[in-house]
Amino acid sequence: MWRKVLFGIGGLLLGFIAYVALPLQQHLSQDYSQVILANDSTFLRVFLNENEQWCLPPFLNAEIPENLKTAVLTYEDQYFAYHPGVNPYALIRALYLNMKNGEVVSGGSTITMQVARMIRDKERTLFQKLLEILLALKLEARYSKEEVLTQYLTHAPYGSNVRGYLAASYRFFNKNPTQLSWAEAATLAVLPNAPGLIFPTKNDRALKIKRDQLLRKLYSNKTIDQETYELSLIEPVPNFIYPFPLAAPHLTEFIHQTNQLNVVKTTIDPNIQYETDFFVKQHSARMQQMGIRNACALVLENSSGHVLSYVGSQDFNDLNKSGKVDGIRSARSSGSILKPFLYALAIDDGLILPNTLIKDVPTYFNSFSPNNASEQFAGIIPANKALIYSLNIPAVRLLNAYGINKFYNNLEAAGISTLFRSPDEYGLPIILGGSEVTPWDVARLYRGMANGGQFNQIAYLPQRNSQNNLQLISKGATRLILEEMKELIRPGLEFYWKKYGNQKPIAWKTGTSYGHKDAWAVGTTPDYTIVVWVGNFDGQSNKSLSGMRSAGPLLFNILNVLPESEKRWFEMDSKDFIEVKTCKETGFYASSECPEVIHTQAPKNIKPLRICPFHKTLQVEKNQIVCSHCWNGQHENVAFLNYPPDVRYYLRKNGGLIQHLPEHKADCPTRKESDVLEIIYPLDQAKIMVTRDFNGAYQPVVSRVATRFTDRELFWHLDDRYLGSTIDQPSLPLRLKAGEHRLTVSDTEGNKHQVSFSVIVN
Repeated sequence: MWRKVLFGIGGLLLGFIAYVALPLQQHLSQDYSQVILANDSTFLRVFLNENEQWCLPPFLNAEIPENLKTAVLTYEDQYFAYHPGVNPYALIRALYLNMKNGEVVSGGSTITMQVARMIRDKERTLFQKLLEILLALKLEARYSKEEVLTQYLTHAPYGSNVRGYLAASYRFFNKNPTQLSWAEAATLAVLPNAPGLIFPTKNDRALKIKRDQLLRKLYSNKTIDQETYELSLIEPVPNFIYPFPLAAPHLTEFIHQTNQLNVVKTTIDPNIQYETDFFVKQHSARMQQMGIRNACALVLENSSGHVLSYVGSQDFNDLNKSGKVDGIRSARSSGSILKPFLYALAIDDGLILPNTLIKDVPTYFNSFSPNNASEQFAGIIPANKALIYSLNIPAVRLLNAYGINKFYNNLEAAGISTLFRSPDEYGLPIILGGSEVTPWDVARLYRGMANGGQFNQIAYLPQRNSQNNLQLISKGATRLILEEMKELIRPGLEFYWKKYGNQKPIAWKTGTSYGHKDAWAVGTTPDYTIVVWVGNFDGQSNKSLSGMRSAGPLLFNILNVLPESEKRWFEMDSKDFIEVKTCKETGFYASSECPEVIHTQAPKNIKPLRICPFHKTLQVEKNQIVCSHCWNGQHENVAFLNYPPDVRYYLRKNGGLIQHLPEHKADCPTRKESDVLEIIYPLDQAKIMVTRDFNGAYQPVVSRVATRFTDRELFWHLDDRYLGSTIDQPSLPLRLKAGEHRLTVSDTEGNKHQVSFSVIVN
């Protein structure tokens, strides 16, 4: 009783002095470690604070565990609940012991005084001790006991650069403080008393003696029972410092640089993150045997746009292979991965439906002449097959018809943020990888297609679903394209489809950039979008790089570990479609001349599709085509599938069956029409000198044509060898050898002109 009276009298007196003499510093330093959390609140990464210490923010843990509080108060300040911040008895006792021993053996500090010392953080002298006493009294007057104890436990030194019970619990025991045993709580209680002497791994025996003394005291005052006491004595003291996790290091580094909050909760799913990281490392190890050093992968949840997995490189710590480069935010050549977006836009624009035929023949657009990767030409091919086989020429022709400016604007609206040139500067090669994109933007693009053509931001921080979706493509068009991208037979990757194809359907696309510098694989399901990039961060090319073989297997591995969903595939809602009559053979709107008509699903608001241009009903008389200028009344109407000359050439070359088209009657007056088409260079019987350029290569000869119908496609043949066609461009560069040559140019109506000339090579 007399101690309580002494506390009261002394406290009133010293408290008055404290209020008058010492200004109150509000709290301890708020210099906490930044903690990045996964979506389940587990650690992704913890950063050192500005003082290079591990000091976790207190609001990570809602409540300090009772066993830790009890252990700390029993060891440090058993009269904490009674004194006003200072324990006069403890001070007098400490003074006596220090004088008796001739050195400082006890400080007599209460927990509140220790908080005051941490606040002031000054050299320990008698004068500073007095100031700490005054500040402790003022702290007790302003704050509750619970708040003072929380401040102490949050900032107490635990040795080396570990401060606070939260950091100590994770670093020494690898567990949340709520899971601490009595032995572990006792260890944390004794550590701040002499952290430099008994820091774990440094002096295990001294630490165990201190801990066991506290456990004996807890047992003696009946805080713990005998069984708990005996089991606690058996527990070893920590002799290992657990590292904090380092998951999604590229993303967490980016957050650390751009977000000042002490605790940042992300959308990362830890299980998916660890699985993705494992497969990227495993796959990259195989690729490195072929000189391909880097890889990255991103996984999204389509409904929310949340990032579930973010693997910026094959190994963040691999400095020799540029592991710290964040591949997810690095712009790389897109290869062919923008093609599905174009095909969906083209459907809405009334240019194609999945079965509509697109020409696949050599084609020139001014100085640009695209080529397929196989260097082969189909002649003509359905749009869905052109997309599945990633043919370049049909894609470029489709983009030319759709319009580069419209496509460019839609790319920007959909989230492609790396377009720094004008549409004309990019030109038609943009669809073949002429622009650079980041995996982040590609994920946003494909997620928009999976969400029915609605495009919005994606995020790594939790957010409410935004209603500001931008509808760029109809839901019907995206569903048609995604259905085609689900095609299970892909050339060169049969093994992986046999392994995974029947398990989880996915709409996917691969891409390889020009020069074999970038390999892409992108896939989307109703629930997830996956983006994979493989290559070398320094831009080094590698002939082994292929979207199909280098990136495709990694895509399937990641797909296989994603959680199952009740929704197996995208719904084809009837309200998003209309039925249209199309030609079975060509895929265009059927005309009265098409022999077979089928009903085809088309997006509800599709622009009018072109009427079938290939089926024509002609008048035939004696196996010759006749017209009103030349028939004799004995003709009959016959329907023909009339492909242009260039298409017929490649169909015939590829062994396709071609319907024979009779010649027009030779003496028909309409065949004598003149001045429709004329080659103006080279002239007939001309002699041309071909010279070398600065690099030693022979310069091309640019042939030119004059035509009355500038909108007609022109077909070029040299020495009976088909060169290709030009659209809106009456010229073509010719690579000529020495000798005699014959150039023939024709148009879609059969008009043609031919010249002969000779070449001398200098």
